[in-house]
Amino acid sequence: MAKEEALKTELIQSIINYVRVNHADAIDKAYAYFWDEKNPDEFLSGNALYIGFVNFEDWLIFDYKVNDAGDSFIDLYMKNSIGLKDTELALLNKIKGSLLSFYEVVSVSRDKRALLKDLLMGGEIPLKEKSLTKGLKKGDIFAARLLPIDKGHVMSGSVYPFRRDDKKTVLDYVNRMFRRYTKNENPNGTIRDFLGNYGDVFNMAWMNIILNQPES
Repeated sequence: MAKEEALKTELIQSIINYVRVNHADAIDKAYAYFWDEKNPDEFLSGNALYIGFVNFEDWLIFDYKVNDAGDSFIDLYMKNSIGLKDTELALLNKIKGSLLSFYEVVSVSRDKRALLKDLLMGGEIPLKEKSLTKGLKKGDIFAARLLPIDKGHVMSGSVYPFRRDDKKTVLDYVNRMFRRYTKNENPNGTIRDFLGNYGDVFNMAWMNIILNQPES
């Protein structure tokens, strides 16, 4: 594991522990919001349920707005933790603005490096994390948070796997929610602004697809 990635893993776990100890009430409130007042145990199981909990923790510390000032739990951790090293603060500042977005695999090379197309914000991003790209194929789609560390990009750990046939459904849903955002909250808002405030949109899209699957 690369140097910054190893430090990122330690810091994320430390932030999760900080939130559990100091903001247990906020976790309950955020959990109900994230799952739209539903119980994920009732429609998810096995690996899907595990992915759901990982996705919740990722959204909780990166995207959830703790107060009226718009602070995230990463912001609070940086303000309230004593003794953080300069390297730790630098890394947290580097990753704290990272957003969840929707990606399509453009290509996968022989050494398993994948080139991803951002279907919402535009641009292409190479992903070198072989442990996560090993099973990817051209045309695969998923939502994820890519972190700019170790002179490249790696996934934060959060991922929303979608079937290729779900591409239009997900894009239509996100764009519909974005239009609602610009109509009701921020007329001049960009898709980047929207994703920064409503990263949970991918969980809602994922939930809707799962809940609306025809029974076999």
